[in-house]
Amino acid sequence: MSQTLLWALGLALLAFAGADNPISYYIESQDFPFDEVLEDPISRNDQRVYRLPTTVEPVEYDIYINLFFAERTDKPYSYEGYESIIVQANEAVNEIVLHANVDTIRSVSVFDSANKPLRLQPFNPYHTEKVYHFLKINLAENLVAGAKYTLEIHYEGTMNVGPMKRGIWRGWYVDDNNVERIYATTHFQPYNARQAFPCWDEPYFKAIFKLHLSGPSGYTGVFSNTAIEQTVPLPNNRARTDFAPTPRMSSYLVTFLVSESFQVIAQNTTFNPPIRIIGRSNTNGLADHALELAVKMTEHFDAYFEIPYSSLSPNLLNDHISSPDWASAGTENWGMVSYRELYLILSEEETLMSVEHYAATLVSHELAHKWFGNLITCHWWSNTWINEGYASYFGYIATHAMFPQYEFPDHFNTRYLQTSLSFDSGVGTVALNHDVNTPAQVTGHFGTISYSKAAAFLRMTANIMTPETFRKSCKIFLETNAYKPTGPDDLLESMNQAIRDDNALADYPGFSFTDYYNTWVNEPGYPILDVHVDHPTGVMYLKQERFFLNPLAIPTDQIYPIPITYSTKTNPSFTILKPSQIMMGETLTINKAPVEEWVIFNNMQQGHYRVNYDLKTWSLIAEALLEEPSPIHTANKAQIVDDVFALMRVGWMSYLDGFHILRFLAKETSLHIWSPAISGFTWLRNRLRHLPAKQAEFDAFLLSQMDYAINQLGYEPKDGETPTVTMARQDILQFACTLGHEKCNQDSWERFVNLRDNGVEINARIRRNVYMTAMRKGTQRDFEFLLNRFKKSNYANDQLEMLRGMGASTDPELLTRYLALTLQKEVRTHDKLNSFNYALLGNNENVKTVVMFVKHNIDEIRRRYVEDSPANPVHSALSNVAAYLDEAGLDDYEQWLRTTQAGIPQFNSAISGINSARTNIAWGTANADKILAAARGSAAAAVASLTLLICMTVLSTIV
Repeated sequence: MSQTLLWALGLALLAFAGADNPISYYIESQDFPFDEVLEDPISRNDQRVYRLPTTVEPVEYDIYINLFFAERTDKPYSYEGYESIIVQANEAVNEIVLHANVDTIRSVSVFDSANKPLRLQPFNPYHTEKVYHFLKINLAENLVAGAKYTLEIHYEGTMNVGPMKRGIWRGWYVDDNNVERIYATTHFQPYNARQAFPCWDEPYFKAIFKLHLSGPSGYTGVFSNTAIEQTVPLPNNRARTDFAPTPRMSSYLVTFLVSESFQVIAQNTTFNPPIRIIGRSNTNGLADHALELAVKMTEHFDAYFEIPYSSLSPNLLNDHISSPDWASAGTENWGMVSYRELYLILSEEETLMSVEHYAATLVSHELAHKWFGNLITCHWWSNTWINEGYASYFGYIATHAMFPQYEFPDHFNTRYLQTSLSFDSGVGTVALNHDVNTPAQVTGHFGTISYSKAAAFLRMTANIMTPETFRKSCKIFLETNAYKPTGPDDLLESMNQAIRDDNALADYPGFSFTDYYNTWVNEPGYPILDVHVDHPTGVMYLKQERFFLNPLAIPTDQIYPIPITYSTKTNPSFTILKPSQIMMGETLTINKAPVEEWVIFNNMQQGHYRVNYDLKTWSLIAEALLEEPSPIHTANKAQIVDDVFALMRVGWMSYLDGFHILRFLAKETSLHIWSPAISGFTWLRNRLRHLPAKQAEFDAFLLSQMDYAINQLGYEPKDGETPTVTMARQDILQFACTLGHEKCNQDSWERFVNLRDNGVEINARIRRNVYMTAMRKGTQRDFEFLLNRFKKSNYANDQLEMLRGMGASTDPELLTRYLALTLQKEVRTHDKLNSFNYALLGNNENVKTVVMFVKHNIDEIRRRYVEDSPANPVHSALSNVAAYLDEAGLDDYEQWLRTTQAGIPQFNSAISGINSARTNIAWGTANADKILAAARGSAAAAVASLTLLICMTVLSTIV
């Protein structure tokens, strides 16, 4: 019997053996660049010229900002500012340097402690250096070291349109009376406070801030970091709100919101200060779940750190702003956290479970920042990992204590560890502690390394020193460095002190925690542990080297301290996370029982490293994975899947061997196992786009592997199921429909028709696949229905899913209308790039329409997508297109770019995307047959196993 016939029989048998409700599994894994760091437009030998001198430091700011909206016809949406800054001279200098990125500096004055004005240089009293955003004040005499002075500055600025460029910006919403309302708010992290007021805009420079905001008297929804002291009526129907002083903090933590009708939409007044959720007026009553998240996580951190939030400052609020527009998921400003509305306005009837699930970690992440990031702050953005790593770690680990139903620890690996392993395996990856100076470098460091790798490093470290000692180190670090800038050395000292106090490393004689810490913090990359087991003797030979995904990468001699944990068939101790020893050298020998058995290293994938085994051990693992019930922990099954795909990509394992190991996927339903599987399969599938017949064959294999999960999970959420199961179904259904699974598409279509014709609402947990399928199958009537529903919706989550759905339209005319919608204000600026990408993800053929749209609308895309925002959305959009084109399409796209777009800022990144696409096409062409051969072999093995199972079942019924 041929392999192809075996495969076809396998598909038939799987369909016969399964239930009537097949689904399919998908984690939205894309080849889109995340963490892209663009080259700086200006090259400097010493990029530290972007940094401020420490010769003069701020002590206290008194800031008056007068905001003007549409009522000021000559300069609408602008502001005038005046500030008085008390500074201290650390050296006898005749120059004061601070940041300013406002439109105009109108005047500058300097006074001594007796309020006597200091003379400025007559011909050049002050000037700005736009490249560095510097305001330099030139004095005619030296300051006295140690003395304090007052600096007064008058200035003017303009609100940015939308959140993408940050600083002070204006957003919009439509109220219950269908009236469009404009509000002004801020997003300063990491270097945009200088757009609102001249300041020392680096985290090192901490000071007290007193804020005074003026605006039209009708703008009564006014909020900031601290409590309101008073509201003062002003002439011309205006009013000023004075806020209490902040604690000593960095400039990027200052924030405010000025609106007509933002209000408290949920609150708990049993706390001091009250915990409040604030949003647009027509979301009142829709934030109860967000309030529960904020309340419980405040309780948790108060107890965990033993430094209550209420003790941080008498004036700080505990407000959480639900913003219709927001450039990131959330921002941790002290006293007033702002979030994209998507994550605070939550409803079981309207919200995907994956969004609800993430929202819980997000609120915890931002609240953790009140201690890690606000109470203590990194010296400089090179140490961003301290702020973001701790917040990310607590986003999952701490939240589990208050919301165990979400099973957050089980999701840590797919969210952080596996993401980090993938990203950190490149030749150009950087260390946790990585020197950055320019704005582009700073922005680029807010990515996978600072968030995911840092969180994984902290979890690995907590397992070594024990969670109890880790908690003590947190408290020592916070108390020792409160209200001060800190760095990695301060953190190391706190950890070492806790370790000494608890004698926490007594089980590791000779182990230097300092060496461990310095290696993982200051060196890029991570190791792969190569394990060879001599089964007759039980001796296990371990060897490490730095892991690169690029098989052509030059090996290094970098050695990492590796915490060793392992389980065997005779001792399956997967839940023991404290390392048995720390591997400090290149090699290590460990003895176990002299029996032939499987062995798996890195219990529950808690260590930041990969593992490879000798062929015999891999064979034993593969057989154990097929046992029912499996003796291998789910987290280690997921680890094996993640490692196998990486090993196949780098060429350390053949696809035939890898797919042989992965046979067990055909009887798994776990989200944690399928998540890395779908990421790996999708990476391969995307490299077959230019080979439609072979991609279709691979798709059939994927559906055969997922059939069991499809049948077990079904199409409709079940009462009492866990959020993890709900999310598994969500992703499976989306992928099944995308691959053309007939029953999935039919069920989704019927649900959409029932909504369209009978008003029967679709369960929010499965709307994604329904909307996408409906737009693929539907006509203009269906598109118009969903578009109208989108415009009327009061839920950002459902609106985003409808955008995703419309992006899957196959009709070129309808898809062009959808893309045109992304140029309108109805699609908010923070959603424009995602919406553009949805058109590419929806169908393989959509790229032709997308390219035509780009060619005809490139100037408008660059303007509407806000090309000069820190996220560089137009760079991403133009480079993403290339990944979906075949050779002919790439040639045409490149010719258009070179002949018409050579001067645009996105040209180089678009050409780079084309080159990457050609590399992927070449790789796919060279490897397609071996991938399909491996798939056929795996499917044939699954058929043989399933045939035996069916025969045994039949025989048992006969007997």
